[in-house]
Amino acid sequence: MAYSVAAFVSDVDAILKERGETMEGSWAMGPLLQRLVAEGGDLTLQGEPSSGSPGVPGRVLHVDPDTRFRLVVARFASGQPTPVHSHGRWGLECGISGKERFTVWTRQDDGSAPGNSKLMVFSDHHIERGDLGFWYDAPRNIHRQWAEGGEPSCVAILMGGDGGRQHLFDLASGTYTDA
Repeated sequence: MAYSVAAFVSDVDAILKERGETMEGSWAMGPLLQRLVAEGGDLTLQGEPSSGSPGVPGRVLHVDPDTRFRLVVARFASGQPTPVHSHGRWGLECGISGKERFTVWTRQDDGSAPGNSKLMVFSDHHIERGDLGFWYDAPRNIHRQWAEGGEPSCVAILMGGDGGRQHLFDLASGTYTDA
């Protein structure tokens, strides 16, 4: 392997120490995640098996002992979108295989009405092998992804914190619940 998970983790650690958890830091990690996908061997066979998000099989490649970040491989079935959800922290993903639609929303409301939200699409694009997708800290931390084209998709995901979901959003009603 030309670029291992251990080398990637070391590089992410250096970026976090130098730039902190900023958009610029996330952008600096993007090319490293692309390099890991391109040169890191078959990431779908590395690490430990995980159910990932509810019912989504995957692998855990690294969990930072200080809970600063988590690196996983996730698979998504074709035509079965994840719920629109948020994580408490930033994240980025890089396509390994298949074609995935990745949509990020930003909150337009001020959060003063608990359980209610007004969302606007911030970005909406497809991710294939080597392509990147980002979500940021609130208010741009709400997203959904799913495989398109009849085949499952697989992505490497680097998430700030423990990677846990924060809220689930209902676009039709403009509401959210805790995940």
